[in-house]
Amino acid sequence: MMEARPAVSIRPPLPPGEGWGEGGSEPWGRSHWPSPQPSPGARGGRNVGRRGCHAALVVLSLLVLPVCAQEPNLLGTFPRGVYWPWERVQGLADRMKLEKWAYVEHVLDDMKAHHIDSVWAVNLGIPDLRALADRMAARGMHLVPALGELHYNIDWRRNNWEYLEKESKRAIAAAGDSPAILAWALCDEPGSKIVDEMETFRHKFAEWGAKQPAVVVTMWPDSPTYAEKAGFGSVCTDVYPFFAAGNPNGPNTPASSRAWYRRHAGIAAQAALKAGRTPWIMPQSYLEVWGPWKYDDKGDVVMLPGAILHWRPPTVGETRWMVWGAVGQGVRGFFWFLYPPPPDGAPEAKPYVGPTFPPALAVKEATPLGSPGALVRPDGSATELYAALSEAFAAVETLQPLLAGAMPAEPPFGEVQPPGWIGGLSNAELQRSFALIVNDDTEHEQTLKLYVLKPHDVRDLRTGQVLKRAADNTIAVTLAAGDGTVLEAVP
Repeated sequence: MMEARPAVSIRPPLPPGEGWGEGGSEPWGRSHWPSPQPSPGARGGRNVGRRGCHAALVVLSLLVLPVCAQEPNLLGTFPRGVYWPWERVQGLADRMKLEKWAYVEHVLDDMKAHHIDSVWAVNLGIPDLRALADRMAARGMHLVPALGELHYNIDWRRNNWEYLEKESKRAIAAAGDSPAILAWALCDEPGSKIVDEMETFRHKFAEWGAKQPAVVVTMWPDSPTYAEKAGFGSVCTDVYPFFAAGNPNGPNTPASSRAWYRRHAGIAAQAALKAGRTPWIMPQSYLEVWGPWKYDDKGDVVMLPGAILHWRPPTVGETRWMVWGAVGQGVRGFFWFLYPPPPDGAPEAKPYVGPTFPPALAVKEATPLGSPGALVRPDGSATELYAALSEAFAAVETLQPLLAGAMPAEPPFGEVQPPGWIGGLSNAELQRSFALIVNDDTEHEQTLKLYVLKPHDVRDLRTGQVLKRAADNTIAVTLAAGDGTVLEAVP
């Protein structure tokens, strides 16, 4: 019997003896499989989602273009964004009994109220581009259109420059002079093997009249390659660390998931900054079920008998932590995967059968997960994760003038006791250095003890409060589960 697989990319199981912690090794890359049914985390759509159909192998172009600076570039940007699959708009609008654009305006207002200023709109169609851009511009928001007509990783589109030129020019004309366009996403998760083709597309897209930089989102193994060998305006990596307990395909404990996320956020950010480009990241709010599932009356996912949980939903503390854990590695922008769930469940999907998961992981009875696998539920109501992300984004918004130009550096003062984490940031233009403190306990509030190397107090730049040094040269920093803050020495 063939294995039922959702439209997502899954890492192959670990070879025997390998782990996902600080010292473990990781399998390289992911496979891309067709989907028999939608899952809460699957992209779906009329063209291709994040992990939609990948192309058959095609001989790469012999033309290797030199990497050059993109004009204009994305240096100094710090988007606080979400990933929005556009093919879900009509179904969710119908579910809420709203006209399509009334629903879109409702969503944009909701995003603004939650300190979101940017949207990565995947599978957006050119006919809807200007209407969305105008509504976002009216709210002072930014748009990264990932147009269904331009997704590069479809076999017949690769090196099909006649088609791509026609559709690119049509998209650029539709956007016009809209101030909302931050960048153009030309592909979702292109692999390292097609980096030369993507670089050719980037050059051509600029030649065809684009006024804004082009970007792609890449999987964690491919992000360093795109930093080193391509000239996209940012290096945007997606890192989804919270695999379900017992899942052999990825880090499946809270500690190993955190270590894996921090490691790959840092690798991608370091590669981006070395190449002179802005590091962005797509963290996780979603879950993924293989097999049948439905929504309960609240709009949260319920696994049905025979289903297996691949990615689990993160907790409130883990959601906060993904913000501060990435900022500490030098990340300068977020597009949270993802904002809305699918309009409907898949209760008729076949139970999971196949070798990717141990059969014992299949549930025997209806199992509620307490999450819709997104920041909001199908009726648009906010989840606890959304509230936590909004709080963290509000803090980042306040600190953005300092963080946008900051580079990772040695902590300017002191060490912190576990479960705290400390990193350094230096803003050369402002001639200021900071320490970023993160509570790595994602389940409990902690009062962390910071040991300062010189006798001085510190200011919490998030609250403005001066934290006084004790007689033993320690400073107490109280942080909620997974929370973080930025400290500066007071002379």
